[in-house]
Amino acid sequence: MILDLPGQSIPVPMDAFYIQRALINLIDNSIEASSKGQKVVITARREKDTVIIQLKDFGSGMDQETVENIFVPFYTKKDRGTGLGMAIVKKILDGHHGKILIKSRQGFGTEVTISLPSHTSMNQKSR
Repeated sequence: MILDLPGQSIPVPMDAFYIQRALINLIDNSIEASSKGQKVVITARREKDTVIIQLKDFGSGMDQETVENIFVPFYTKKDRGTGLGMAIVKKILDGHHGKILIKSRQGFGTEVTISLPSHTSMNQKSR
């Protein structure tokens, strides 16, 4: 795993427990999709009033049907699992006014981009 994180913290209003659960789910999926020895790259950065977190794996990737249905509860093509993981991730991010974008190409891997409003933008919205 490769981490590319900013040198200083970026304040984000969040429920740390739930965001941690979402990130663990996404990291687990990236590792599961990767063959032994393949890297998973996690980056975080600030863009204006948003924090961007990206997870990139170089695994098998997903077909278009899977990408289109990934947030549908109980949808899965895995041998094991409930198909609830990504639906829960989406619900957590929605609850934090965040967004998630998934780009995947079979044979090339998957990139997940999460955007969360930073502390500054949340204060501006409440005014």
